[in-house]
Amino acid sequence: MDATDFIKKEILFINNVRDVKVADVYIISTEENIGSGGYVSTFFIVGQGKYKGMADTLKCSFSPDETLEIRRARQVKTLKMGLMRYVTKTPLAQFMDINFSQPMAETVTSDKWDSWVYSASMYASSNGQKSYNYSYVDGTLSANRIIEKSKFESSISFDLQTSKNVYSDSVYKSTIREKYVYLRYVKSINDHWSAGGSTNIQTSTYSNYDLSVRIMPGIEYDIFPYSQSTRHQLRLLYNAGLEINNYSEETMLNKFKESLLKQSLSANLSIIQKWGSVNTSLT
Repeated sequence: MDATDFIKKEILFINNVRDVKVADVYIISTEENIGSGGYVSTFFIVGQGKYKGMADTLKCSFSPDETLEIRRARQVKTLKMGLMRYVTKTPLAQFMDINFSQPMAETVTSDKWDSWVYSASMYASSNGQKSYNYSYVDGTLSANRIIEKSKFESSISFDLQTSKNVYSDSVYKSTIREKYVYLRYVKSINDHWSAGGSTNIQTSTYSNYDLSVRIMPGIEYDIFPYSQSTRHQLRLLYNAGLEINNYSEETMLNKFKESLLKQSLSANLSIIQKWGSVNTSLT
């Protein structure tokens, strides 16, 4: 059962219609990843007809370890509370009962990790037969901190691939080694502008990089304010920087080293409305 069917099943005091034009209230839902590794569900409740002019925005956050059942139950609970404002204007209001299940207490909470999220992963596989063998292993360590005013992302990864093929009396072996470091920082200037940059450091036998370093500062402008990012975005991003490559072997252009100026301009459009959604980008 998908989320929409689950909500319809659990909220029985409303009637669902197929045509949004005849609905008294319509709901748009969006999801956004957050720094903790979880995400935030946002519900935009908009009134029509006799409820015209009424609108509410509801949010509920989920940690990455919460099950699907827990997430759905909290979404339903959030919607039920949000819809009460509209139900009070109907005859159903006399049948509603609101209770508070916990005693009031003053509490002070803090995040001992200060919004930092650390993760580690490793993957390995191997397969083969008498004339063929292939092995692969990779791993990643990351540390990220995403808050309202800034975003910092970093990761270190490596992968190793080995293969062996036997043809007649000949044995062919191949080994690919890659290491990768990624750093990115973006600072919000105001509701529309942000600036930052990224650094990539890479070694790769496959790409012929003894060492490759790329530094790319950039600036971004969003026509819509950040507070509306879950509903619509039109972001213009410009990056310009330098890439320095030291090659393991001489290239076809007879180079062991070169410096390259790089730049990019991209536009990203994302819109979520009651009639549907649009996502597109141009670089």
